Order: sequence, then C-alpha cells, then structure tokens
Amino acid sequence: MELTDGMPTKTIYRKASKLLQKHQRGAGVKYRLKQAMMELGPSGYPFEKFVAELFKQRGFQVEVGVMLQGFSVMHEVDVVAQNADKFYVVECKFHNNQATKSDVKVPMYIHSRVNDLYKVLKDNEAKGKKQYVGWVVTNTRFTSDAIKFGKDYGLAMLSWDYPETGGLRDWIQLEGLHPITSLASLTKKEKRLLLSKGVVRCKQIYQQPELLNDPAIHIRNKRAALKELNALFG
Repeated sequence: MELTDGMPTKTIYRKASKLLQKHQRGAGVKYRLKQAMMELGPSGYPFEKFVAELFKQRGFQVEVGVMLQGFSVMHEVDVVAQNADKFYVVECKFHNNQATKSDVKVPMYIHSRVNDLYKVLKDNEAKGKKQYVGWVVTNTRFTSDAIKFGKDYGLAMLSWDYPETGGLRDWIQLEGLHPITSLASLTKKEKRLLLSKGVVRCKQIYQQPELLNDPAIHIRNKRAALKELNALFG
C-alpha cells in the first residue's frame, strides 16, 4: 500500500480496508466495522433494527417502534426488549458523523420517558415483577456529562467504546453480528436495498443466501459477498 505525506486519514483507512479485503476477506469485514456502523444511516431506523437484533441474539423478545402509553403521554419507544426477568426501554441515537457525541440531554430525555412509562408498567402484574431499565444506545460516543447522568440515575449506557469492557464494538464482535454495511462486495445502493427490507446483519445473509437473489443485486457482487461471508462465518 503506497502512502504519501499529508494523505487524509479516510484515504489511508480506505486503502487499508481494500488491502485486507484482497488478502483476507473475513478480516476486511471486521476491520470496516466502525465505518460500517456509520453507513447504517442516513436515517436511524436501520440502526434501531440492528440494536434490536443485538438484544434478540441474547435471548430477548424484541419490538421496534413501539407505542406505549405513559402516565402522562403516549411514547414511541425505539426498541422494547424483554425476557422472563427484564423489561428494557431502549432509545437509539444514530449519528452520521463519527465526531458527533450524544450529550447529557439524551439521557435526561430517556430518564423522563422511563419514569412516565414506569408509573403505568409497574401496575401491570407481569411487568411489575421484572427488572425495569432504560437504555441509551449510540453508534458514536457519549459526553462525560451524559455518562455521569446515566450512572447517577440508573440508566444503561452503551456506545461504541462504553462501557470500557462490553461496549457496542465488543458486543458486536462477541456475538458475530456484523452489519451488512461491512460487506465490501456490495455497492451502497445494493446495501440500502437490503436495509430497506429489514436485512441488517451479515449472518442473516449467510444463513439465508437467497436474500441476495434480488435482480437489483449484480450476480458478480452476490458471488463475491458470499465469499466474504464464508470467510467470516465458515
């Protein structure tokens, strides 16, 4: 890989990714993870679907875009994740720029929402016996004030590298839940097509390769994508 003085970081990153992709397809998918998370945009809905899949992988029943009646007002919750013991209300904050951080207003907002919902949910006998927690998940980072507020008021905070052990990056790699935007073989248009159909995880395509049968996906790209997936999961 040829590097020159003053070469932008993004250019170096792109060249390194292509080099990895050429020599080791599975490594290329993993290397592109951070940038792939940014490409789940521009809207936040694919990110919400992806976060729901993370909880689903850990045995939770999940719903996306749920309307719940609070004590005062109705709330549209990004993700509800629950199992026999836990009931999670999850707010997803997607940013298109890696430098953008979720500030303290975000956990303040979800804290208020959680309290309003809890006044209703605690009266439900089944939910009242569960651990009830508000979550804030972002694809970038939190400010220090946001983290402090979350800690002080019992919110679960998950960002790219927070908590230090078990952040979003670690969670994705541990569960093998790489987003489809990690695939170098598909064009942006082809990835957006799959995202519009609710396909957000590489493993979904690995387990159901027929998802690539759409005529809008070039046959050459389909074959290359399957090779990437086999290198990652095979």
